[in-house]
Amino acid sequence: MDYRAVCRRALEAKACFHAPWLRGAFDAVDRELFVPARAWAPERDEHGRWRFLDRDVDEDAWRRAVWDSHQSVITQLDDGRTRPDGPADGDFTSSVSALDIVCTKLEQLGLDAGHRVLDIGYASGYHTALLCERTGSERTVGIEVDPQLAAWGASNLKSAGYAPTLVCGDGMAGVPQHAPYDRIISTAAVRTVPSAWVRQLAPGGVIVTPFGTAYANSGLLRLTSRGEKAHGRFAGGAAYMWMRSERPARALNVPKESTTRSSPLDPAEVLEAGWEQDFVIGLHTADVAFSHRGDGADRRVQFVDQAGTSATIVRYRDWWQVGAVKSWGPRDLWEQVVAAFTWYAAHGRPAITEFGLTVDSSGQHAWYGDPGHPLNTDHS
Repeated sequence: MDYRAVCRRALEAKACFHAPWLRGAFDAVDRELFVPARAWAPERDEHGRWRFLDRDVDEDAWRRAVWDSHQSVITQLDDGRTRPDGPADGDFTSSVSALDIVCTKLEQLGLDAGHRVLDIGYASGYHTALLCERTGSERTVGIEVDPQLAAWGASNLKSAGYAPTLVCGDGMAGVPQHAPYDRIISTAAVRTVPSAWVRQLAPGGVIVTPFGTAYANSGLLRLTSRGEKAHGRFAGGAAYMWMRSERPARALNVPKESTTRSSPLDPAEVLEAGWEQDFVIGLHTADVAFSHRGDGADRRVQFVDQAGTSATIVRYRDWWQVGAVKSWGPRDLWEQVVAAFTWYAAHGRPAITEFGLTVDSSGQHAWYGDPGHPLNTDHS
């Protein structure tokens, strides 16, 4: 079976080759050269573990996963602590991204043949190879924080005939020694766009990065340089792994004393309406994370702030009764989430593309409509 041809047809049907150079790059770069013989598919097996892919055991299944247009191949779990020797649990920490979102990101980049481009988080090297096809190896720079991944990706690129400039280091710092860049693209999500990226952009340069908050990691951001600042809109959705230093905190240090009350809303209305609503709520409550606990009559949702000083638990059952909401610390996090939901509903449930971000010397600022309408995100 020619899975590469099947993938090509799927990408064409989804209009993923809207930028014509992407079709040529897809044809030129053999994705199989950048996927390890042993990896995982992001789907559970019958035992609830990530499905294992082993080219030597089932080459057909491995190739089908490699050329799946809508699914990534997981190449690392738990920062490499979990070895690729069978089905496993664990957190995804590196992958060869799904081709449809790769094409979407690269189209948003607006990459011309003469541009100098920085690829942040090159890992396997596949994404960097696509960039090299457009700009040439001599105008392509890549950085990867994980030494093992950096060496592997460099080897893959060399074997495939590409010779970009590669650096092992923290992508949040960029690569200033090879700046300025016309384009910067990240393959991992950030909660804070580094000012270093903005400083390393050429005038009119573009940053494309997955962007999220502790509440929801699902946006694709496109920023354009305007002097010493950059601003732009969210182009749509993109769920990527976090940049390592950007992972939300999990530690809690809340007081034992708590307060209780009823909820004004069924939690399901706020938390089960899809990723776009979650993303907008997250722009208002950027430092709040949530997770579900229990099931059935015992189903609850827990909210924590990134300082670890406040937590709130909301009970789904009988949410209207006193005691359904229990809070520790100085902030009632459910109150803040509901306030963000109310704002969203009052403004007609606007699409993610109605929101944007400005990054300047004072930090980053989310806005609605245009930069003159900043969102109130101060919950201190």
